[in-house]
Amino acid sequence: MLERSEMDRRFAVNAGEILLKPVDGLALGLFRVFWGLLMCLEANWLHNQLRDLHHPEVLHFHHQGFSWVRHFPEGWMMELEMVAMLLAAILVALGQWFRPAAFVLSVTYAHFFFAEALAYNNHFYLIVLVNFLLLFTQADRRCSVRAWVARKGGRSPGPVPNWNYLVLQFQAVIVYFYGGVAKLNRDWLVEMEPVRFWLRNSPRPPEWLAWILRQDWFVPFTAWGGLLIDLICPFLLFFMRTRLVAIVVLVLFHGINSQIFNIGYFPLMGVLLILPFLPPHLGGKAKPSALPQDPLEGMSVRRKRVLLGLLAGYVLFQILFPLRWHLWRPAEPLWTEKGQRFAWRMMLREKIDDFQICFADPEIQAWFEQRPGLLPRLAPSAGLRLGQNPYFIWQYVQAVKRVLSDYGKGDAAIHVFATCSLNGRPYHPLVDPNIDLAAAECPFLTIPDWIVPLPDLKVDFGQIQPIEDKRRFSEEAMERWLAKNPGPAVDIFKRYRMAAPPR
Repeated sequence: MLERSEMDRRFAVNAGEILLKPVDGLALGLFRVFWGLLMCLEANWLHNQLRDLHHPEVLHFHHQGFSWVRHFPEGWMMELEMVAMLLAAILVALGQWFRPAAFVLSVTYAHFFFAEALAYNNHFYLIVLVNFLLLFTQADRRCSVRAWVARKGGRSPGPVPNWNYLVLQFQAVIVYFYGGVAKLNRDWLVEMEPVRFWLRNSPRPPEWLAWILRQDWFVPFTAWGGLLIDLICPFLLFFMRTRLVAIVVLVLFHGINSQIFNIGYFPLMGVLLILPFLPPHLGGKAKPSALPQDPLEGMSVRRKRVLLGLLAGYVLFQILFPLRWHLWRPAEPLWTEKGQRFAWRMMLREKIDDFQICFADPEIQAWFEQRPGLLPRLAPSAGLRLGQNPYFIWQYVQAVKRVLSDYGKGDAAIHVFATCSLNGRPYHPLVDPNIDLAAAECPFLTIPDWIVPLPDLKVDFGQIQPIEDKRRFSEEAMERWLAKNPGPAVDIFKRYRMAAPPR
């Protein structure tokens, strides 16, 4: 026991020495500058979304457990929040009032992120995490107004603790590695979907790339090459002999992705996250006078232990939380969406949906047809995402129920006819149309029984072509399912096919 305790103590001491070792902050400072500039672009993009998903007058959807996070009720408030975000991003880039600016940037961006679940994207989640991590670093020690003022006063800006680099390196590795592990499935490795579908339907790629995309060999090259890059390249960045090769591969990888896929600023983020892996002094000579200083000078041993404990907790959370989707196996997270988000399960699916709500009482349907303005207002792009996620469908039905309750009709039964094609599989019901979804519960820790399990279906986009004919494919799938699972939805479906109800 004594030997084990001594080994644990030595490990803790060595880990502490590695994490707290003073290093040059040049690479971290450059990362902060470019990250702040990138966040200026992101703030401008978000501002454009105020007319769409983030518009204050549309129905907003929430992540499970985050229904308490809401947008500001007035448009001018959201505009003001956006201005604060932009100013904070500029100050972060300049390194002026860095800590308060990083706090404002982190809080405002996270607020937009958690207030609208329909706008979720993995790289938005990554931005939330990096903003949060930067807040606790000393990234303003170099390449900043603070450093310039210090040099003018004849003072050295000093080093930064090594964990400032290590935590960003860890976060980047987690994103790539879990993104690669998630691709270890039949759809990606054998069927090579949805890669094949995306390459053949890429919207207007450059001419020099369009010819390559049409080649049969490029499909497995992209699928397997992307998998190997995710699993291997981040680790090659740690070693001087392999770092240059990894950098070249990653820059080309993100550059090509930016031309093929509509993934916003993620390629720029991927290139920027290479900076923390570079030598802290970027190959130059670190100032000897700077490095012996303790970047945590004045911090007590107890506070240092708290710091190391918080870092360990963050690392443990980032390792374990993405794995939670295994709790609901064998259910497919790409289908149920349970555990799909906040897990770096990226670029794994192409869902094509058809979604319609129906009222069991024809009088309620007629009542809404006469008052279409009472239906919850959806953002222009909401229809492209709403029917793919059963939890969003449930939230929309609950919003319709609230409208009915306001007019004394809250007991009206609402049935949903939602079908989906996952990675070229035939259309299949996503939610049980026989269940009154207005009265259904949406548990937090289990998969609701109103989500229809995905059966073993053949992957082939050819069987749902042409895509424009999805309504026919959808109705045929629903009719087959209802024949095997009769219930109250049978009569409603017959009526629904004769006259499309409000959506």
